[in-house]
Amino acid sequence: MLEPYYADATVILYHGDAAATLARLKSQSAACIVTSPPYFGLKNYEVEGQLGAEDSPAEFVTALVSVFREARRVLADDGTLWLNLGDSYAGSWGAQGKAGQGLHGTVTERGGNRLRASGTGSIRAGMPSAKNLIGIPWRVALALQDDG
Repeated sequence: MLEPYYADATVILYHGDAAATLARLKSQSAACIVTSPPYFGLKNYEVEGQLGAEDSPAEFVTALVSVFREARRVLADDGTLWLNLGDSYAGSWGAQGKAGQGLHGTVTERGGNRLRASGTGSIRAGMPSAKNLIGIPWRVALALQDDG
């Protein structure tokens, strides 16, 4: 049995890995799901397999679609899902705030507190030029629509 993190007469809150937690819940058992997954490439939670640490936006979107496929199974037919998901800027790799090993390569300090992935300047291969929004929310929304 999955133990709630918090429960009262009106709400049950689970805390844990989204995919693993959802997999343990009964189908159509949730009236509402509220979630704010990690943004792509912005923070290293130092947890194996963490969302947001994928090598590309496409891999990140695929991982989220997998989680939300399970959320759809758990959500009641008349339920609602609230997703808070922000965008990421190309070139922001290493925004964890410290020099060292970042999500997308070794991060070095250059020009004060500005952080960049070494060997690539501020741009990752296959990504838009630095300071361009990647379009993560749109990519996720379209992928979720395509998935049903």
